[in-house]
Amino acid sequence: MKYSTQLLSALLACGLSMTAQAACDRYPKAGHTLSLPATIEVPDSLPVGSLILRKAFDGITPGFTITCPTATLRQFSGHWSDRITVPGTGIVAYRTYVPGVAVNVMVKDSSGLVYPHNLRSASIVMAPGTTAYNNVSAEAFFYKIGPVESATLHATNWLYERWATNQGYFSLTLVTSTRFVKASATCDLAAGDVNRTVALPTVRVGDFRTATSAGATPFDLSANCSNASNVTFRFSGTAASGDAARFANTGSARGLGLWLYARGNNSTITPSGTTSSRTITVSNNRAVLPLGAAYFKTGTVGQGTFASTATVSITYN
Repeated sequence: MKYSTQLLSALLACGLSMTAQAACDRYPKAGHTLSLPATIEVPDSLPVGSLILRKAFDGITPGFTITCPTATLRQFSGHWSDRITVPGTGIVAYRTYVPGVAVNVMVKDSSGLVYPHNLRSASIVMAPGTTAYNNVSAEAFFYKIGPVESATLHATNWLYERWATNQGYFSLTLVTSTRFVKASATCDLAAGDVNRTVALPTVRVGDFRTATSAGATPFDLSANCSNASNVTFRFSGTAASGDAARFANTGSARGLGLWLYARGNNSTITPSGTTSSRTITVSNNRAVLPLGAAYFKTGTVGQGTFASTATVSITYN
């Protein structure tokens, strides 16, 4: 019994000694918080791989050194798990719960070095010795990794790091819930094209003896857009008598209609049907449709006045 008691005392003494030796001379006790706008719009026109938003975390902590005589456990509770390479960038980020949006966090140390911080759960055992601890500041980067669907990113800890069973901690926390939404597309005809008059030159009846058209005049229609990719210009009007592909003349000249066409290939735009529209890609927030107008022979041409009306409407996405 005496021997057993001495052995137990020795074990207890050893245990107390190990506990005392395990303590580091200091621990981090800090965190950075991130506040975002209530709503973040992501336009469909923003290319995949693009940066949606860059925002610094609040809070700056000093860098310092930590000395631990023995190995120290560090446990990371991370909110994200699915890592993805942002298309076209080589940047590794974490897929969020918002479809089409990924995030990574860059941390700066006291020497100015910037590096990506882990946001996944993990644990490491830090070897005995002295180490620099330098999570001075942090910044979040949100990337578009695919078509974005409207969804909410809820406030929560993105990372909570525990040192030696809660002796110290470091955290990265989103403190505001934020909704990512697809930006609404808008397009309007340019002010000068809402009521546009195209003046055709005076021509002679004889110009149509060997030609079907005369007086060709180029002009453009344009739409000013925001967050739109394409604009469709759709035309309508009254067809000329005997020629459904031309717009009717309401003046006194006989045998003529208006030929409306898309410049480039001079393809006819008709008053109705599948050939009455053209779709244009938006570039620099504008969609420009190059057009031309001319007199067109629809029968026996007689002198007089010429007037024709085509109505245009636009749709966009």
